[in-house]
Amino acid sequence: MNARNLLLAVALAFGITETVDIPHTGIPAAVFAVVFFACAVWLWRRGSVVAVAVLVLQFLVEVTQAHTWKVALPLQIFAMTLGTVGLAAAAATLVARRRHRRTAAIPSTQANA
Repeated sequence: MNARNLLLAVALAFGITETVDIPHTGIPAAVFAVVFFACAVWLWRRGSVVAVAVLVLQFLVEVTQAHTWKVALPLQIFAMTLGTVGLAAAAATLVARRRHRRTAAIPSTQANA
């Protein structure tokens, strides 16, 4: 599994988790679920850096705020762990994208020399 697919899986897992949490949390969970799903689709269809950036911000919220939730400890640990995996996957996705662009640009510049 590459980093982009892992990032998609984490975004979908958080989207599902937030969707399940809508009856308990209300509008904030619904908004987060929609944004997670939208960013996952956006990343899947376009490979957008903006989608990755929005996901990073959402993962940061999940990781830093999960300990304040009034839910069972295992769910808090799940959210913090999954958010950390999402942050790592986002960083790896951005690094892979940069490397791919750099290696794709090298042959064309050498051909012109």
